[in-house]
Amino acid sequence: MKKNIYLSVICALAINAAASDLGTIQVESSTIDDKFANKATEISSTATMSGAEVEEFHAENIADVLNTLPGVTVRKNEGDSNKIHIRGVATEMYMGEQPGVAIVIDGVPVQERAGAVNIDVDNIESIKVLKGGASYLYGNDALAGAIIITTKRPKNKNQGFVATEQGSYGYQKYLASYNMGTENFAANIQASYKAADGYWEDSDYYTKSINGKFQYYIDDSSDITLGADKTLRFENDTGSITHSTQSSGVYTNNVETNPTSKGEVGYSTNYDIDLTKLFLTYSKDFENDSNLMAQVYKYEDITKNRTSAFATSGVRGDPRDDHKYDAYANTDQVGLKSEYRLGGQVVAGMLGLDIARNEEDRNTKYRVVDGSHQIGELVSDTSSTEDINAIYGEFKYQIAKDFVATLNARYDQISYDYKNNMNSDNWDKIYNENSYRAGLTYNLAAKQIIFASVSTGFRVPTISQLFAGDISSSSRATYANNSNIDTEKTLNFEIGFRQQTDLISYEVSIFQLDRNDVITRDSGNYAADANTTAFPITYGNYSDIQNRGLELGLNSDRSKDLSFVFNYTYLDSKYTRFNEYKLVLNNTTSTHDLTGNTIPRTSKHTVYLEGNYKIIPSVLLTADINYRSSQYADELNEVKVDGYAVVNLRAKYNVTLASFDIEMFGKVENVFDEQYYMMPRVTGDRNGDDLYDIRDMGLTVNPGRTFLAGLSAKF
Repeated sequence: MKKNIYLSVICALAINAAASDLGTIQVESSTIDDKFANKATEISSTATMSGAEVEEFHAENIADVLNTLPGVTVRKNEGDSNKIHIRGVATEMYMGEQPGVAIVIDGVPVQERAGAVNIDVDNIESIKVLKGGASYLYGNDALAGAIIITTKRPKNKNQGFVATEQGSYGYQKYLASYNMGTENFAANIQASYKAADGYWEDSDYYTKSINGKFQYYIDDSSDITLGADKTLRFENDTGSITHSTQSSGVYTNNVETNPTSKGEVGYSTNYDIDLTKLFLTYSKDFENDSNLMAQVYKYEDITKNRTSAFATSGVRGDPRDDHKYDAYANTDQVGLKSEYRLGGQVVAGMLGLDIARNEEDRNTKYRVVDGSHQIGELVSDTSSTEDINAIYGEFKYQIAKDFVATLNARYDQISYDYKNNMNSDNWDKIYNENSYRAGLTYNLAAKQIIFASVSTGFRVPTISQLFAGDISSSSRATYANNSNIDTEKTLNFEIGFRQQTDLISYEVSIFQLDRNDVITRDSGNYAADANTTAFPITYGNYSDIQNRGLELGLNSDRSKDLSFVFNYTYLDSKYTRFNEYKLVLNNTTSTHDLTGNTIPRTSKHTVYLEGNYKIIPSVLLTADINYRSSQYADELNEVKVDGYAVVNLRAKYNVTLASFDIEMFGKVENVFDEQYYMMPRVTGDRNGDDLYDIRDMGLTVNPGRTFLAGLSAKF
């Protein structure tokens, strides 16, 4: 009980705040709703974007939006499935692992397959990026922060909207929505369809979605909101190729001859995804400047896909042209959240409760004949549950007129129960974790704020890591169990300054984010000893990582005829401990100490510059540049990939015809047809020539210059 004393003190102080002269200090933190968002006393670095700003991008994929924000890097896939990283955390992993970022949509903590998240870019009211360890609000896996997305709210008016877009490589989108409202309720409904053939071979995708919200005003101070979303997605290949393949010593540079990946397939493709989201939120404002919110939710993700790419020829180094397995996963998240908050002139506070009951069923089957294995034969069949019981809170205290201290704390009890349905083996594990954030803000003058904070994040090991010997061993690799894996943790320090004037607003911060006891394989994430039978692969806390950097976000007033956005990130990410990384060449293993090496897929310099010019009130021209400096594709830092700069142009025209507000737009992405590599990676001798160099790199070549045009109408 001692570990919960400090949280109890916070909650008690927050509740006693009712005796204060209320009305000045407010608690910004919430895992349910963003309506209390206010940067006046926010002690962490944040980036925010309104739904209107998101719509200005006319983005095919939300990665195009998030990649403009300082400190954020998104692996862009076809469709709306993305892998989001903050401050370089977890970029060393590129396959199915979680990215160390909490993704929260309308209060629902989304946990989707393959470490990716599907976000509907057409249904966003606001985006908030909270940087630094964020487990004090969101619990497990919020190592580097959180992406908080609120979908469009019902408006108290009657209004319709239709839109269509057409673009390169068969891209098309159709959308219709309607909003209605009375004195007693407001509601909206939206349906959309998006599809494309894709630049790469077999990279077609589609998304079909219908969603809506109904908000009922119980009285002047309380309301209840029901939200529902049904989305069907199909996502095919992501265009992965081997940089250079060889046959009889003759090399073929696939970057030049096969950028669209003909004949090659990605490790996992053909995703059929069925998503269902339901939530019910109650909100009540009280006369003493307090508020109560409660939410229940259900989120179901059913995913089917092909996995484990291989070469049917059986010849080492030949292009992979098929998949060995069919995979199935059904994840069901059910939860309850509640928060009570108080505001005051001197003291403010919030107390929250988070209860979740998550279930997952998985199986993998042979989809081809492989030796003695027949089509449909089970490879794995597992079931698991995750029970989360958490309490969290925030306490604010105004030390002096312009000096405010903030303390957050959270306690999580996470229980895992795992069953292997093929042999009836059962395992369970319980973790008890504390996380916190503490910091200060000082107002130098009106809207000039210095902030400083320290925050934590954590990631508990998964059942498949703890008992890999019983779960993951196969004819290709042997694993060993390790039930003594510690929780991976982050500690984030930062200090910054934000200011808002009549012309510009900006925020600059410097940070150090330490990852301790990083959970990985003893040989590296995707490396192994040549003889795993004698030297089994084991998961454990085999490395530490340090990320240091500077982030700057600067925006001018977008209502002016001339406006601009300038975002810059400097990131230095390195291993501070990793002394056993293995490289296999010609069936021999060499061991390397990576301490001091740069983390792969992290660029030291990232710049986004956008300029907007209103020629006349109805015509807006936008040009932007997105630059990323060079990065390593491997942990050994032997394969370096050049940086790149991409220039994009957009134009829109607005006019009112009768009762219709019409908007027409067009854009050109990658104006100068710059070639660069998306998610470059290399861990070993991929092309089978007994050498380790850039030709072993797995990568996706970008689509080059693309075009998009669209038309929309409000009525």
